[in-house]
Amino acid sequence: MQLTVSEEIFEKFPDTRIGIVVATGMDNSGSDNSIKGMLESTQLETENRFEIEKLAEHPSVAVWRAVYSNFGSKPRDFRSSVEALIRSVLNGRGVRHINKLVDIYNYASLKHAIPVGGEDLDKTHGNLFLKFSEGTERFIPLGGGKEDNPYKGEVIYCDEGGNVLCRRWNWRESGITKLTESTRNAIIVAEGFDTKVDEAIEELSVMIRKFCNAQTKAFLINKNNPIVKW
Repeated sequence: MQLTVSEEIFEKFPDTRIGIVVATGMDNSGSDNSIKGMLESTQLETENRFEIEKLAEHPSVAVWRAVYSNFGSKPRDFRSSVEALIRSVLNGRGVRHINKLVDIYNYASLKHAIPVGGEDLDKTHGNLFLKFSEGTERFIPLGGGKEDNPYKGEVIYCDEGGNVLCRRWNWRESGITKLTESTRNAIIVAEGFDTKVDEAIEELSVMIRKFCNAQTKAFLINKNNPIVKW
């Protein structure tokens, strides 16, 4: 299996760095007080690091706003996952427990201030891609609702079956490949434009092994290495 970032992505966004952790044979059931404590701690740190009134101007958020504008999605209407997560904390809603793996990647996203997400590999079809949409792919949003397919030229993750795993790069994940307590094999993706991505995937790999009893492999994609296989 492999993940390929298209040449066109790197032509438009040459500094793109995609870190991935492939986790297999995991136990994602139940909850863990250590993860809960780390997630609570990083939320307190987030409250001290960011101001809601100036959030759009913070470099970690502004860079994604510029990217979204570049591929035709208004950042005021469609927020990157990291901006949405930080706003949830600053607005007092916090980050609720989902399952161990999602809690771990939310922790990493807040700590490193980069988008992090994940998909259940047993629910994908064939190889995976990050590319500009052709407008024919199929997307079922997380949380239910009707089919809401991408527009042509939108940045998406998809599989060989034409199923969209995440729309607008990291805005909304698929309900089909969502991570659950029964997930055994998963891919976690960290995205950015500097070495914070490298730091995040290293930490994610260690935490997933420790708390989910999984085997992990970590990879980094950039313009010189656009394909990873596992």
